Amino acid sequence: MLAKLGSIPADLFVVDLEDGVAPAEKDTARDHLREAARQDLLPESRWALRVNAAGSAWFETDLRLAAELTPTAVVLPKAEDPDLVGRLARERAADNAATLLMIETAAGVGRVRELAAAAPSIGGLLYGSADLRLSLGARPDEARGWERHAMSEILLAARMSDCAAIDAVTFRFRDDALLEREARIAREIGFDGKSCIHPAQLETIHRVFSSTPEEIGWAEGVLRAWRDGDGDRAGVVVMDGEMIEALHLDVARRILDRSP
Repeated sequence: MLAKLGSIPADLFVVDLEDGVAPAEKDTARDHLREAARQDLLPESRWALRVNAAGSAWFETDLRLAAELTPTAVVLPKAEDPDLVGRLARERAADNAATLLMIETAAGVGRVRELAAAAPSIGGLLYGSADLRLSLGARPDEARGWERHAMSEILLAARMSDCAAIDAVTFRFRDDALLEREARIAREIGFDGKSCIHPAQLETIHRVFSSTPEEIGWAEGVLRAWRDGDGDRAGVVVMDGEMIEALHLDVARRILDRSP
C-alpha cells in the first residue's frame, strides 16, 4: 500500500498505526514504514503519521518513530486533554511537523475549542464519526442528524483557531451515492475536506469540495468589480445589483483557492 502512494492524487496521506493495525502487528508496521522511508516511497510534504492513542502501550514508541521519520504532520487520535495535546504539539513543532487532532469522542467534542487552541502548530481537526457514535450511543442516520451538532462544534473550533476542519470517512467505500450525500452535507456546513478510506472515493470528494463553475464566475466577477470600481478607495462597489464590500473579497478568494 505504501508503494502506491505516489500514484494517488490525495492532498495528504495518513499512514495509520492505530486502529488499522492489529496489536500483534504494530512492530511490523513500523518496520514497513521505515523501509518505505528508506525507499523514498512517502510523498514529501504529503504524509502524516497517525500514532496510537496517548496512554496506550505503543504511544511513546510511535512518537519516537515520528521524530525519526519527520512526517508532515502527526495525527493524535481520540484527542481529549488540551494540556497533553499542547505539549505534544509543541514537541512535534520542534521537528517541523504540524499536529492534527482526531475529534472522535464526547469528551473531545466537549473540549474541542480548547484542543484546537492548545498550540499554534495544530493544523487541523479530523472528525471521527464511528468512535463518536459509539461514545454517544447514537443510531446510524444517512441524513447525519445525530452528528450535526458535533460537526458544528468542530467547525467553529477550527475557524476560531484558523485550522482546517476535515470530515469523517465514509466506510461503505463502494456506495458512491452515500459518499456524495455525506460529503455535500459537510461541504454545505463549511468543512474544508473529507477523509478517504479508499482511493476510489477521491474523485467524488474532490468534485464536491471544489468550487463550481458558477461560484468561480461570481468570485472572478467580484475581484474584477472591486478593481474596476476602485473598491480599496470607495469601500464598496456594485456588481449586478449586489453590494460588494471587502468581506466579499475574502469569500471570492476562498472560492478561487478551491477551484480545480
